[in-house]
Amino acid sequence: MPIRRLLLPALALLISSALAQSDPPPVKSWGRYTLQYTPRNEARTYIPAQVLLKQGTRTLLTASDDTIRTELQPLRPGGLPELVITLYSGGAHCCTTTLIYTQDNGRLENIGVLEQGNYPARYADLNGDGTKEVVVYSDGLAYYDWSFASSPALGTVLGWDGLRLADRTRAYAYLPGQLAVSYFKELLNELKTAAADDEGPRAELSGYYGNMILAGRGLDAERVLRSQVFSKSPTLAAWFSAHRGDLIGASYAQPEGRLSIFSGAVYPPPDQQP
Repeated sequence: MPIRRLLLPALALLISSALAQSDPPPVKSWGRYTLQYTPRNEARTYIPAQVLLKQGTRTLLTASDDTIRTELQPLRPGGLPELVITLYSGGAHCCTTTLIYTQDNGRLENIGVLEQGNYPARYADLNGDGTKEVVVYSDGLAYYDWSFASSPALGTVLGWDGLRLADRTRAYAYLPGQLAVSYFKELLNELKTAAADDEGPRAELSGYYGNMILAGRGLDAERVLRSQVFSKSPTLAAWFSAHRGDLIGASYAQPEGRLSIFSGAVYPPPDQQP
């Protein structure tokens, strides 16, 4: 699943580890269920890829998109690993959607639909408890006041909290912290050469600030910006003052703002299909 943008070194490193997990062998059986996969067909009329999740002869879920990946990941304790179905639309800068299912309660149950935008997810056991967290790089600030190529990413983590997948970013604050450090370094470099109206410094400032908020250090970031950035660039200071509320809102909306539960049998739902 391609990434179409210029990446900071830290973000490129994090995403490369996610892409290294790409294209596992398709899941054919999962406990009491089976999966049937049909790749997209472009021979005459375009037909998207499709996966059927079945119990015996009964089809419980039909999912379709340009590209589909299936894998098993242990995202909650006990029972079988969860079934992860990743759908990619094939569009520019969009869109990746992940459906997550469990059967640990004796029935097929969706425990999450994650709208990821441009970035793949990475699955890693970050605390050594035997279940994996979902590391997601959000493009929630894409196109805000800059082109997509300059849009900053926000580092977030979802994990099982005993009842559901929930925002666990603060427990792994070093992940958005790494991105914040990279954005801040780029911001300082840009200030030496960029024109006053260049979009780069605005985007890098926002990447630094948003990721510091996610790491629980938003006030620290404001102090650093006042002492090391705004004294050098009144233009950036004025821009930040005007947009601070939007940046805070966008950062706090991640990642649960992109997570929902799906109870239907066809995805995308018929009313959302072209």
